[in-house]
Amino acid sequence: MKNIKLVFFFLAIFAIFNTGYSQQKYAIIITGDNNAINVPANDQWNNGQGIGNFGYDEFWNDTYLFWEMLYTQKGYLNENIYVLYDEGIDLSFPGQADRYNALVTYNFNITDQAATLSNIQGILTTLAGTITKNDFLFVWIMSHGGADAQGSYFYSYDAQKIYDTQLATWLDGIDAYKKTVFISCPSSNGFTEKLENKRTIVLASSDDGEEASR
Repeated sequence: MKNIKLVFFFLAIFAIFNTGYSQQKYAIIITGDNNAINVPANDQWNNGQGIGNFGYDEFWNDTYLFWEMLYTQKGYLNENIYVLYDEGIDLSFPGQADRYNALVTYNFNITDQAATLSNIQGILTTLAGTITKNDFLFVWIMSHGGADAQGSYFYSYDAQKIYDTQLATWLDGIDAYKKTVFISCPSSNGFTEKLENKRTIVLASSDDGEEASR
């Protein structure tokens, strides 16, 4: 009887450690149109004023810094971090600081896809079939945006409005144990009511009706 109890004890310990080991952390980083070519000025950062020579380059800088933090400090595997930025290419220009150049520091580019509506929906749909109830999902969104009669929205790279209800539907399809969503765009707090629930925490950079600025 003692031996049988010991077998069950060790099986229980194995199950506990195996569950902890199998837990995965996933992240999706989404950044809209760096140059805001087709975004109305009143939905842009700074209402379209003071854009730099290389567009809203803070979009790239913050994308890179978030990726780097997750990769080097928070234990995320690079293959579990999905970067959807602008047209699908790391921002690079003459005189760019090496600090924001992944190719210089890590010998590879970090952007996986363009931040188009179809790609955003595609990666969220794909992860719905990958992420388990034991896993954790972090979503960071930085884009132009606003609110209208349909709700709050942010812009994809191809200037499509992605509404709070759409994003909530996609995220609800992902059965992660916990989800944290950080949204940095004008009127981003409007997403909170649709996204937040007992397993999802929402952090917003702007209040309802508040603009975003550099």
